[in-house]
Amino acid sequence: MNAALSPFGGIIATLTKKWWVFLIQGIVLILLAILAFSQPALLISFIGAYIAIDGGLKLFSGFGPQPANESRWPALIIGVIGVVVGALIWMNPGFTAQIVTYLIAAWAIVVGILLALWGWRFREAISTEWLLIALGILSILFGFLVFGNVQAGFLTLQFIFGVYMIVGGIVAIVLSFQIRSIGVQLGAVG
Repeated sequence: MNAALSPFGGIIATLTKKWWVFLIQGIVLILLAILAFSQPALLISFIGAYIAIDGGLKLFSGFGPQPANESRWPALIIGVIGVVVGALIWMNPGFTAQIVTYLIAAWAIVVGILLALWGWRFREAISTEWLLIALGILSILFGFLVFGNVQAGFLTLQFIFGVYMIVGGIVAIVLSFQIRSIGVQLGAVG
């Protein structure tokens, strides 16, 4: 196992020492999902809190020991951005909900157009081009439906985000223990 991981050496050893960051992130995601489903009006505040907490964890990680030849700046920059954006979202959730809903609607329309075009373009190269076209049309319809009814779009996004937080939380928790296990094998974690 050590020989297979040796090209990544210090990076993996450092990552395994911070396995608990993934565990905390997973637990926070699941708690936020429970709150999002039980208190739907507060979803955007929960998103802001999550982003701020994630940013804080990145800052904490960035200020910790770093392997040789590794810069702490990426973690610090991501951490600062997360804390600032999370705080802004948390302080003005109503406005943020509207803006995010409109942005996702616009994104869905653009992605839908691109998927439909790709499906049309690759119709001779693949036999399932209709799936790309169908997905593109669904994406475009979703985007226009959200633009037509922002409240319903927001509630749909709330459900999707809640499911994402539960699945993401479970994955982060499982990943944390796998990372810790690798750290134990390498002797980096006691």
